[in-house]
Amino acid sequence: MLYKGVLVICGRYTLTVSPEKISQTFGVMVQIQYGPRYNIAPGQTVPVIGGEGAGRWLALMRWGLIPHWAKEASIGHKLINARAETMADKPSFRDSFRHRRCLIPADGFYEWKRDGKSSIPYRIVLPGQELFAFAGLWDRWDALEGSVFSFTIITTAASPAMQGIHARMPVILSDEREYAAWLEGSDIGTLEKMLRPYEGRLHIYPVSRLVNSPRNDMPELVREREDSIKER
Repeated sequence: MLYKGVLVICGRYTLTVSPEKISQTFGVMVQIQYGPRYNIAPGQTVPVIGGEGAGRWLALMRWGLIPHWAKEASIGHKLINARAETMADKPSFRDSFRHRRCLIPADGFYEWKRDGKSSIPYRIVLPGQELFAFAGLWDRWDALEGSVFSFTIITTAASPAMQGIHARMPVILSDEREYAAWLEGSDIGTLEKMLRPYEGRLHIYPVSRLVNSPRNDMPELVREREDSIKER
């Protein structure tokens, strides 16, 4: 899908669980206010987790990374995703990859499959719609108006389950071992090996085209359409 004229892979996702669930899953205190989100879009502000060990923190950040050296915040429109294969060498991402990695809590994401001249939206979840995290990077941009904290979602090649929908997918981390390794790791080679297609099962099902508009954000968006289910 396109955002501000830029092709993005993971361009929408969901986070519908309670703050208590996030606290339990990621071992972090939740001291911010937010409600269930059914259609998170680029440019919006959402929960992000950083830190390490008992020092993990959760903060609200804008989706669309603004590097600390940027002259204009608008560069964030182009940095919604970071490609796993090239981000270590990209000026926009390489410093954050080494020093500012994060987890983006989610319980599903949307992707669009081309169908002739139109596209069909699908929601992708783990079995049981379990909470997981995207691997991400964050940065702080300082301006006269104040500081902006922002993030990007890392993408990789599609897993076999996703290949029928799109050629790429977000990097999914799904257990505490992976969460700790991503936040606390220091060896670049080991970190890069984590940025692979998700190997577990995915549940993929069609949803309403109402999700196409970021103005729509309600439970109806995550309901399955009366189409065949894909589970792999």
